[in-house]
Amino acid sequence: MMHAWCVFALLLQQPTPPEEGPEKKVVITASPLNPKDIFDTPYSADVVTSERIRFSRSTPEALREVPGVSLQKTAHGHGSPFIRGFTGFRNVFLIDGIRLNSSIFREGPNQYWNTVDPFIIERLDIVRGPSSVLYGSDSIGGTVVAYTREPREGERGPHGRLSYRFAGAERSNIARAETWGSQDSLGWLAGVSVKDFNDIEGAGRTGRMPKTGYDEYDVDAKFVVRLDEARKLVIAAERARQDDVPRTHATVFSRPWHGTTVGSDLERRFRQERDLVTVQLHQQSRGGFVDALDASLSWQRVAETLRRRTGGDAREFRALELDTPGLWARAGKDTPAGYLTFGLEFYRDWVTSEGHNASAAGVVTSFARGEIAGDAIYDLFGMYVQDELSIGALDITPGLRFTWAAVDADEVDPDPADAIVFDDVDDDYRAVTGSVRFVHHVTEEWNLIAGWGMGFRTPSLDDTTAIKLVMSGSLDLPAEGLDPEKSHTFDLGVRARYPKWEANVFGFTTLLRDFIQRVPAGDFNGDGITDFTKDNFSDGRVTGFELSGLYRVTEEVSLFADWAYVKGEAEALIGGATTEQPLSKINPSTAHLGVRYEPKGTGVWIEGLATLVRHQHHLSPTDATDTQRIPPGGTPGFGVLGVRGGYRVSERLLISAAVENLTDKDYRLHGSGQNEPGTNFIASIDVSF
Repeated sequence: MMHAWCVFALLLQQPTPPEEGPEKKVVITASPLNPKDIFDTPYSADVVTSERIRFSRSTPEALREVPGVSLQKTAHGHGSPFIRGFTGFRNVFLIDGIRLNSSIFREGPNQYWNTVDPFIIERLDIVRGPSSVLYGSDSIGGTVVAYTREPREGERGPHGRLSYRFAGAERSNIARAETWGSQDSLGWLAGVSVKDFNDIEGAGRTGRMPKTGYDEYDVDAKFVVRLDEARKLVIAAERARQDDVPRTHATVFSRPWHGTTVGSDLERRFRQERDLVTVQLHQQSRGGFVDALDASLSWQRVAETLRRRTGGDAREFRALELDTPGLWARAGKDTPAGYLTFGLEFYRDWVTSEGHNASAAGVVTSFARGEIAGDAIYDLFGMYVQDELSIGALDITPGLRFTWAAVDADEVDPDPADAIVFDDVDDDYRAVTGSVRFVHHVTEEWNLIAGWGMGFRTPSLDDTTAIKLVMSGSLDLPAEGLDPEKSHTFDLGVRARYPKWEANVFGFTTLLRDFIQRVPAGDFNGDGITDFTKDNFSDGRVTGFELSGLYRVTEEVSLFADWAYVKGEAEALIGGATTEQPLSKINPSTAHLGVRYEPKGTGVWIEGLATLVRHQHHLSPTDATDTQRIPPGGTPGFGVLGVRGGYRVSERLLISAAVENLTDKDYRLHGSGQNEPGTNFIASIDVSF
């Protein structure tokens, strides 16, 4: 959790404790057309501002200090947050309201969040628990929305900015150049990020971890046309390229740690690409037919390539390309019955894939498809309504959503000539979900929050058509006849906010119904390893707590802390019998303790942080077999210390530095493919002109 602290991200953070009361944060995601103070939000929520994330090594790592969130990294270039015990396709990530989630997202940790450049993000909203009414399928563990930066109105240009970040044990160099400005009604912002990640220098006996580095570059541009005082048109484009990210844990170059096994592959690398183009209209005009209107057209392309070379020198190639046009619109109106939000959305995934194997003797076998079925289409449509009304001291937020999804895949069978037959898939799914949430304003300083919300996830192309390596050498195989999985989450929390201190306490229970789980499917390719398919047979439960607090000792010194605990179990098929087992790679109990000193008027701040993570020994049956990443008996707990600080030399020059992992602790984030860096010195500089 301490790894890659994003000191650059904190570079601009110069918060001064307010003289007349605590600082207010506005959360947008819980009500995108009617934002409100997070203190009054009917969810367990957090906001991560640009001061923390702008120069983060990756977007997932910008979330690592949020209560109730932990991070898994299959590789140094892959990062997947766990929110309330869920990850992968059971959390939703949106970029300016556009779904990053798609039908190729797989169960468990995946790499896609890591393709969003943190340099372009102004803020991240995190809503823990389901927000399916507004954001649809996949919102079971939580929803994260990235709001990207825009040129500021009236800031004539051009202006420029150069940034550089160096990290020793991460062995990384990150550089960013950008320009921005405005002219009359037009504003622009454009930039390029270049990232060089070399082999990680681990602590203790682990030492340098070979074959863990990769390269990345990102390009972005945004134009804002202010049509009038109430309306603006936003045109934006993003491009991300990650070059040959290694999954070292599966290769002979991995380092054993607390009994983990060394992989057998000579090479396993992913090339990842993502492009996004959007056109959005935003309108705020109180008193009209609607008070607010957002509309969006988008096109997103994702492409990935897997290159694998086995210990026997056989070679495997898999390529996948996904094109997703999307559109959505939402409108808000303040009425006597409350603030009503209406919306609809539609996305279509077009998937093409290919693959081939080559034996050590050079014999090539080509397939009609790659890891996901080729020539596949996946449609996702939703419409919803949410109301926000107040009755005395009680705020009530009910909502309802209808979702329809359809899958049509014609190339499910990779080799129609062999004896094993996989049928094509042509199916559709429907779901109606609802929620109701309450905020009781006990006093001006205390709020009581309660709520019930449904979550759901429609079966994806990954569920129904995947044939690919997972865990430590097993295969996922196609599944037929799946239904949407559902959940019911019950939250109860309290918030207190005083000039001297703040506190948040939440407890929750999530009931899982028709949960889609891996089930053994025999030995598909005769390598002696059990392979898996998927089924809806499972029910389960996840429970947990999230606590956080802040105490202002003086106007210059503040103490902060948080602690989160989550435990989840679901039915699993063991030896032909159904038993209750832990959920896969669920968050270990984690706490943060910190102190911040920021003398007024100096432009200097310094912060110390301790991260404490408990030993995670609650392992699912698949975790127990994932021995390349998880040691026998579970992942050991750890405690790490660090210090960071910054100095605003002038309005145009900022510098910062940090030392992570002061005691050179050799540790691993639960479920990850390699250990974290040892003692890590980070330095950064930011110059604007």
